[in-house]
Amino acid sequence: MAKLLSDPEFQRFSELQQKQSSFTITSEEADELRDIVARAQQKRDDRAAAMQSIETFIKQFDIGADELFTADQIADAARNFGLIPAAKKERVMPPQLSFNGKPYQWTTRALPDDIRVPLFEAFTSGASVKAFIATPKDATRCATTIARLERETGSTYADAWLDELAVSRAQVDEALAKLLA
Repeated sequence: MAKLLSDPEFQRFSELQQKQSSFTITSEEADELRDIVARAQQKRDDRAAAMQSIETFIKQFDIGADELFTADQIADAARNFGLIPAAKKERVMPPQLSFNGKPYQWTTRALPDDIRVPLFEAFTSGASVKAFIATPKDATRCATTIARLERETGSTYADAWLDELAVSRAQVDEALAKLLA
């Protein structure tokens, strides 16, 4: 009903409806309430007829959605109705590690013990883990690796070792926030 009435009309409608429910409405006010309802119903009917005409013309002239709306408008509508994810997910590669010449990708699964034990020992003892990182020039993956190590060991990586990897504490904190999200 609110969509069909102007703000003052809707406010008056609410007042009159309240009076009607408490049985304090006069006959003139009851007539006014009926008029407001009749106007709202007429507007509803007019809108329905207009929508029907528009639908008929769209079908008649074979007008596609891409002719009526921009790609961004279509995507926004799809997001609003849950047809596609609400936010575009940024693709992040998992940390890439290596030990004894063997590569490992640190996905959601735990690392095998043959790399996990020496990596965690080096990290918790305060040593550099640069030798374990297969992609030392990829700052994002380095930050993600350090964030995961900090989360799983409870230790904090020294700032000097972060400098060695050309990674800032802010990057590690941001990667940690993404891991927790």
